[in-house]
Parts: sequence; structure tokens; C-alpha cells
Amino acid sequence: MASTPIILKTTSNIAHRLESSVRVEKWSPSFDREMCFSATVSFSAAAILLGTGSLTLHYSRKAPFAYRMWAMIPLLFGVQQGFEGLVWLALHAGNSAATLDFALGFHFFSHFLWLWWIPLASGLLEPHKTRKMLFFGIGLFGFLTSGAVYGMMLLHPEWMHVHVQGHSIVYDYIAPYRSDIHLPITPLMLYGLIILIPLLLSSMGSIRIFGVLVLLSMALASWIHNAAFVSVWCFFAAIISLYLLHFLRLAAHVTPDMATAQNS
Repeated sequence: MASTPIILKTTSNIAHRLESSVRVEKWSPSFDREMCFSATVSFSAAAILLGTGSLTLHYSRKAPFAYRMWAMIPLLFGVQQGFEGLVWLALHAGNSAATLDFALGFHFFSHFLWLWWIPLASGLLEPHKTRKMLFFGIGLFGFLTSGAVYGMMLLHPEWMHVHVQGHSIVYDYIAPYRSDIHLPITPLMLYGLIILIPLLLSSMGSIRIFGVLVLLSMALASWIHNAAFVSVWCFFAAIISLYLLHFLRLAAHVTPDMATAQNS
């Protein structure tokens, strides 16, 4: 799911021109918090998540429709991790064009989809009308802002710089101009709020637990490798999405009538 300098950057606050080349940096043994990621790790995570996603979709068939978006999360994370595996392969092959194509596939999830999918999924299951409207509003904001960011990436993929640093992938996306407009919070903080508010404020305990896991994974990813936050956190978030298997197993016992009563 997000790296400090690139996450949720609008066209008004991204700066400096990016080098068009793709480079691979050597690992520095002085950094003692590294985790070793690779194409094998990404593809293995993708395989596990795709299998888990098939189970969550199976469980969601017996649950109310509102659970379907949650059931698809492991499956979508599996596809996202598959894209990052392809980024690894393209980097090691020295194929700059393929690297950028696969990186854009990865960013479709990390910089666009999750910023409205999570709030919307939370809103659909929220029984309290005020919170439901808040979550839907956050989802709309996430859709508009992430759409602007990802649209810029599609228009100017040459501004993306992908490289390996400390066994993790770093994605830099920097436009060649500056703006005098400044946000009161960092793009990373805004990204985190869009994802976390609907999860942590949910009336459903299972969703709040998932939110706590997401929060902890953000903190861990930032501590391990802040520069490669987008790659590291999305990996952790993908793994903790396995928790949704338990969530959907419980949801399989919720009938439509029970869901209607819960949301009344």
C-alpha cells in the first residue's frame, strides 16, 4: 500500500524531475532493521492470498452482499503482490519499460483502489447512519484524490523511478515543478487517515481489530524501511488480510434478516 515522498501526492505538492533510468542499489549491512524481500517472497504471498481469497469469496456467498467487498480484499492483495513480483523480475532483468508497466499495476492498488475501497467497505457494514455517511464521505474524498494521483502516473510514467534499496523496492514519483500550496499534514499522514478512520471508528469489533492490525503494520513498515514504505507496508497489509478469513467465516452465519436488523 505507500512511501513517504509519494503517497497521495497531488499535482500541487510533488516536486523535482525524476531520472528516467531504473537503478539497483547495493544492500548496506549497517542498516540492522532490513527485511529481505524478493520476487519469490512476493509470488509466494500472492499464491497464499489468492487461495485465501477464494475461500473468503466462498464464505461471502452465504453472507449479506455488504460482506462481498471484504471478501475480495485478500484476492486483490494477491494480484497486487503478483505485480510486485513482476517488478522484481523486471528490475533484475534491467527492463526499464516493463518495470514501469508493472509498477503502475502495483500502484493501481496502493495509490488508487485501497483509498476508496476500504472506506466504502466499512461504510456498507456500518449500522450507525452518521458514521456510515462519514465513511462514505471519506471514500469519495479518497476516490477523487487518488484518482488525480494515479491519473498523473498514467499520463507521465516517465516521472516514476523504481529501484531496490536494502532488499526492498523504492518507488519515487516526482514531477518537474513546484507549487506554493502546502497541506497542513504530510501526504503519508493523509493516506493513513483515509485508511484508518473507517476501520478504527467502525461499530463492528472485527473491523476495529483489522484496523489495529493495519495501524501496527504501518508503524512496523515505517520502522523497518521508511524509504520503501509503500512496498513494505503493502506486503504486511496483504499478510494481515488473512485475518479476513476468520471474519468472513463468522459472517457466513449472518443471514440477510440479521443484517437488516443490525443496520436498523
